[in-house]
Amino acid sequence: MHELRDVIGWLRQRLRGEHSVRACVLTVEAAGPDSYLLLLGEAQASLSYDPPRLKVRLDAPELVLIRAERGVDFDPADLVNRTIEVQLRTGLRQRFGRGAGVQAKLMALLSLGQIPLEADIERECTLQRLRLEGGCFGPDNWVEPEDLHHVALVVSEHGEARRDVEHVLQSLEAAGLLRLHRVWANFEGAGAERTLVEAFTRVRSLHAEYGLSATLVCRGGGPIEAFRPLNSYAIAHAATADWAPNLIVGLGHAGTPRTALDAVAARSEPTPTAAAMLVRHLVARTGLRAERALAAFEAAIEEDLGAASRIALARATTAFDMALQDLVTATEARLRQLDQAVEQSLLLGLSAAVGGITRKEPAADPVEVDPPGDTEDDALLSEALVLVIATETGCIVTSAQDLSAGLPLLLQFPDGAVPVRVTPFTSTTH
Repeated sequence: MHELRDVIGWLRQRLRGEHSVRACVLTVEAAGPDSYLLLLGEAQASLSYDPPRLKVRLDAPELVLIRAERGVDFDPADLVNRTIEVQLRTGLRQRFGRGAGVQAKLMALLSLGQIPLEADIERECTLQRLRLEGGCFGPDNWVEPEDLHHVALVVSEHGEARRDVEHVLQSLEAAGLLRLHRVWANFEGAGAERTLVEAFTRVRSLHAEYGLSATLVCRGGGPIEAFRPLNSYAIAHAATADWAPNLIVGLGHAGTPRTALDAVAARSEPTPTAAAMLVRHLVARTGLRAERALAAFEAAIEEDLGAASRIALARATTAFDMALQDLVTATEARLRQLDQAVEQSLLLGLSAAVGGITRKEPAADPVEVDPPGDTEDDALLSEALVLVIATETGCIVTSAQDLSAGLPLLLQFPDGAVPVRVTPFTSTTH
């Protein structure tokens, strides 16, 4: 068992020394008067999505030596995105709260790679080439997704941009409202262009399989020079393809200049967090549209059911009224039939009774009734007559034309009935 001081002493012995290193300068930050911090990455493209990085300090004495060799106008910021060979002195340092770490100091600049084109010139050349090819890019390619669900996320696997995006979208992903298809890529160093083109190729296969609603490309902040790879034609051309629908980019921070990738994107946001918030708002709008569509559907169903019920009620009411009218008409007809039947039954009964009386007195002579005249007796007789009934049929006689010779009749008076028979007569007889 060794004490901690012995282990740290062993590490110090192994790490302390001077080394010649070939690397690519990713960023340069000022650390004081004539003092800078350089972030070194791999000089060549790496197959790893988590390439090693080393922060190196360039102090004023070493900077004076470099300027003595390369000229007084030498600016460490010009080293960004360039391949260099340097001599480093490494050691171990204690970091408060984070344990021991490696420290490195730049002692000499051995060689410097080819000077890159300026970022603005490279961006404009890339965009001009895309326009000459007839490429369609920019905000005109934006199509509001109706149901945003599958989204490709192109991001560095171990960068802060990934954490920022996932922090905004993790609740939607956990609820099943959004599915992120993560595609890892490098945004810095010599391997940035290759890995980003490969990432867009992966997006193509995802779009063919799932039908992506949007493609989200994010990287964290950094110095201006660190974004130069995003001005390359290969990356911009891959981003303008049809298989990267609704391209949303969030590159750097608010002060980061626009790159060619920003120009070809359908939506360009100032930060990765802002790009993730745009996706979140799109999901919210999708839910709002779904709620409105459901409410409209329910209202339409309610309206259709209300209209159908009103029509059915009107038809039922009309049918009921017609049936009731038919019933009243039938009832009235039936009552008339019943009234006639009762009346005929009564008359027949009365005729039968009178006929019985007549049969009981066969010797009785028929009563001959002359037409009423102008005498006082005839007037009284006319007023006294109530009904004239044909004895054989029981029908009421209302006209003299209905009488025939020998027709037996029944005269119904208020105080009784008298049987008579029609006998023709002449004036001489009268």
